[in-house]
Amino acid sequence: MKILLTGAFGNLGASTLENLLLRKKHEILCFDMRNPRNEKEMERLSRIEKFEICWGDITDPDIVAQAVEGQECILHLAAIIPPLSEQSPDLAHRVNGEGTHNVIEAAKRQEKPPKIVFTSSITVHGNRFSEPPPRRADEPPQPTDNYTHSKVASEKDLIESGIDWTILRVGAAMPVDVLGSDSFGFGSLEYSFGIPLEQRIEVVHPADVATAIANSTEADTAGKILLLGGGKNCQITNRHLQTRLFEALGIGMVCEKAFRVPKDESDYWYTDFMDTEESQRLLKFQNHTFEHYIEDLKRAFGWRRIFTKPLGPIIRRWLLRYSPYYKAS
Repeated sequence: MKILLTGAFGNLGASTLENLLLRKKHEILCFDMRNPRNEKEMERLSRIEKFEICWGDITDPDIVAQAVEGQECILHLAAIIPPLSEQSPDLAHRVNGEGTHNVIEAAKRQEKPPKIVFTSSITVHGNRFSEPPPRRADEPPQPTDNYTHSKVASEKDLIESGIDWTILRVGAAMPVDVLGSDSFGFGSLEYSFGIPLEQRIEVVHPADVATAIANSTEADTAGKILLLGGGKNCQITNRHLQTRLFEALGIGMVCEKAFRVPKDESDYWYTDFMDTEESQRLLKFQNHTFEHYIEDLKRAFGWRRIFTKPLGPIIRRWLLRYSPYYKAS
């Protein structure tokens, strides 16, 4: 199968590309922005198996049209995610909105339009903390910020396109290699402090998301919205998540005052447990538990723990400067 993978060298893109390459059965064209980080990922992944590359900007309809030409399936992962989407709303609109529209329009012009698999997010469901979990794919979206508004608009654009589509709403798919991730940074740390400790979160290993996306190329998923979460063993609170994350990095849990304390239900976050029965039946992707993720995180962080463990108290105090909630307490 001829497959176009956009956002090919991002967190989920690179995991998906590796999954596809190991299958040794597809012709893959990777689309992404050319920069040193992406070039490094390209070099790493090219050692697995050969693939083609189209460097370009997803907001350029001409280069997108060239990439889409002759493809049988498009895995559209390219996106601007929080916190950058909230810091640069115009960029988020161009990439997430106009970029997705470019992909759809180019696909529609093909003699035989390819199936488009679009990665969205559980966050489009909005803050449902007061409602009993799990979230279901048939619930109406409740977008709350630049990112979720752009995702909901793109979902609508795709659904109304008249071509075969599948929408995958992804849960908390955190990178295993946090230092090598394009989504890691102190802005992300400040963002994460805004999530209350009692918030319900469903983690999903990026390798499992990659399996789901890769399987969706051939699975009978046309016209379906599917939720991608790790399953029962990945349904936790943010308190448990943050405690295990900081412990895995050798730092130890930061002061709880660093996190938002909700004054009422409106202060909770836009994530939750998910009903993944249908997605698991169709895509057969849930192969890792939360404990597997933590072990992989430790392995990727590796020797650095030798230094972070004894320096833990100092690092924890230093991290507090990125919490607006600690400063206000």
